[in-house]
Amino acid sequence: MEFKMRLFVVIMLILALPGCASKQTREHSKPESSAEINAKLGLGYLRQGNYDVAQSKLEKAVRQDPKLAIAHHYIAELYRQTGSYELAGEHFERALKLDPRDPLLQNNYGVYLCDQKRYKEAEERFLKVIDMPTYKRPDEAYENAGLCALRIPDPVKAEKYFRHALNINPRLTNSLYQMAQLNFDIHEYLKARAFLQRFFSISGHTSQSLWLGIKIERELGDETALNQYSKLLSDKFPDSEEARSAKRFK
Repeated sequence: MEFKMRLFVVIMLILALPGCASKQTREHSKPESSAEINAKLGLGYLRQGNYDVAQSKLEKAVRQDPKLAIAHHYIAELYRQTGSYELAGEHFERALKLDPRDPLLQNNYGVYLCDQKRYKEAEERFLKVIDMPTYKRPDEAYENAGLCALRIPDPVKAEKYFRHALNINPRLTNSLYQMAQLNFDIHEYLKARAFLQRFFSISGHTSQSLWLGIKIERELGDETALNQYSKLLSDKFPDSEEARSAKRFK
């Protein structure tokens, strides 16, 4: 089960456009430029999966203000998601030159680098983010580093980063699931069960997690738990590949 690395581009999707803010807010805050408005609108469309409109807004923002870091950041992310990796890299690098102290940008560039199999550089970015005093979610940066390490694959390094992440935030579902899988892979079945149970207590069931539970309980010889997971899998995800595998597993 491969989890996506976390991207940290967070804005209010209902923007404070001219005329929408209170009089007090307008008096004490600098009005947004047209480029900033288009950049944030573009990000909103990107989050909705409306790539064509997002690209139009973001290209306009870049034209309006070529020195606006967020415009380059957001269009880089659009290009990354749509597979235009060369353009994504160009805009990430421009954004980083304009605003090297933005931890969200540094993190997302790390995700891009991992996509490009530049694993060492990606790891360095995630660790750089963790050391930035303005960054408030080191747990998720550690998790990203762990997920990227799995792609190498380097399970030892991945486990180290997942443990760091869970020491900070014990409720990170990605890290809990991956720790269950990593322990299963090295035949530490009781530990795998414990991590998976923590995952279930927070996240609920997925076809992949139930299939992992079946495999763990088979190794531990718990027929009751195995049958419970099997029933949940066939009831909730009857058409999944995991459900078909479970039928062959018996």
